Amino acid sequence: MKGISYRGNATCFGKYALQALEPAWITSRKIEAGRRAMTRNARRGGKIWIRIFPDKLVTVRPAKIHMGSGKCSPEYWVAVVKPGRILYEMGGVTENIARMAISIATSKMPIRGASNRRYAHIGDVIVAVIKDAVPNMPLERSEVVRAVIVRTCKELKRDNGMIIRYDDNAAVVIDQEGNPKGMQVFGAIARELRQFNFTKIVSLAPKVL
Repeated sequence: MKGISYRGNATCFGKYALQALEPAWITSRKIEAGRRAMTRNARRGGKIWIRIFPDKLVTVRPAKIHMGSGKCSPEYWVAVVKPGRILYEMGGVTENIARMAISIATSKMPIRGASNRRYAHIGDVIVAVIKDAVPNMPLERSEVVRAVIVRTCKELKRDNGMIIRYDDNAAVVIDQEGNPKGMQVFGAIARELRQFNFTKIVSLAPKVL
């Protein structure tokens, strides 16, 4: 299965979501198992939205049946999922409960998933898709990558009362260990990244505010 999901890849109803990172066919039983796991972990609190529906029918050919006998009896229904598709959304609960419920639901799925929120803040790790890429570079167009938010246009209020606002939103592409894939970081970044153990990104930045 090629390509990424261009529809259903944004959080629309809840505050937290589970997003697919791999393509797969998810059966109706897996979808129901994930919903039950999230409901039990939330202790019947909040609200859960299921963003996928098993609308593809799969038939299975029994043993000792020759080719050319036509389609066999229906066996189960699946939902065709591509990378970036939102599977579940959750709202009305705290972030800790939502993260735990999403992690349990991910274990029920046959693919890897990541938690997704409607808004990201400095230090949050996001899953993004590259729309435009420079030729002859390690990153290619339509590639799914992990990145950490380093600055936002939304104001950041610190404990001492200081408010910082940047001119643009920016993120740094990272690997599975949290290290930057590039060798240079452009622009100023927030010093709060040290608290999230992104010290290598801080050392590459020309200015830390």
